[in-house]
Amino acid sequence: MSENGILHPPCQRLFDPPEPPGVDYPVRFVQIHWDRLIAKRHLVLETTDLHQAYLLKPEVVKLLDAQKNTTHRLIMDLLWGTGGRVSEILGLKPSSFIEDGYGFGVILRTLKQGRGRPTKRSLHRSPKRYIPIEDPLLQDRVQSYLWSGKFKKDERIFKMARQTVNRHINDLVVRMGGAPFPISAHTFRHSFAIHLLLHGLPLKYVSQLMGHRSIESTEVYTNVLTVDGGHFLKGVDFH
Repeated sequence: MSENGILHPPCQRLFDPPEPPGVDYPVRFVQIHWDRLIAKRHLVLETTDLHQAYLLKPEVVKLLDAQKNTTHRLIMDLLWGTGGRVSEILGLKPSSFIEDGYGFGVILRTLKQGRGRPTKRSLHRSPKRYIPIEDPLLQDRVQSYLWSGKFKKDERIFKMARQTVNRHINDLVVRMGGAPFPISAHTFRHSFAIHLLLHGLPLKYVSQLMGHRSIESTEVYTNVLTVDGGHFLKGVDFH
């Protein structure tokens, strides 16, 4: 305290050790051989319980880049970036997105996929889950779309049915030369789960993001990690 009674913060001495920098979480680096995983996909689908087709990041990025319609591009971005069911994405409102100064994300109402848009009753009764959105490009797309659309707080931002979304995705795939398996909005949900597991995220956390009632529903995606196990047998001599 100075002579005039004003309290000053303590002065740091010149050779005091600096405070260690704050680190939120360890940096994770994963090197993924995408071409190999794409080549092995048919084995996953033929030999495991994972009967639903899935896409891998390079394929999803090509589809996203080819979609020039702003609304349909954002829907696909959110399907891929949140793992939400198409009914959950179609139920989004401006109030669904949260930015609190520490992060940006979206609250999804956990809805089973059904015909058309979700009803008000199903929206009211469904549980919620929070999905962080760390991708700055997706954050910018969401915020720009909300700003340009001038939506009311509780107005649905995507006024279309599930069948419309799937039709536009199918048309896009056809324009891109087709695919060896059907691709729908739900394909992006499977792809999201597999993408997280390939990057080493805990199964329990992936299950929570997916809105699964049981972790067993999420475990099926781990087949993508185990089907390509030839490297385990290298060096094992049988003759």
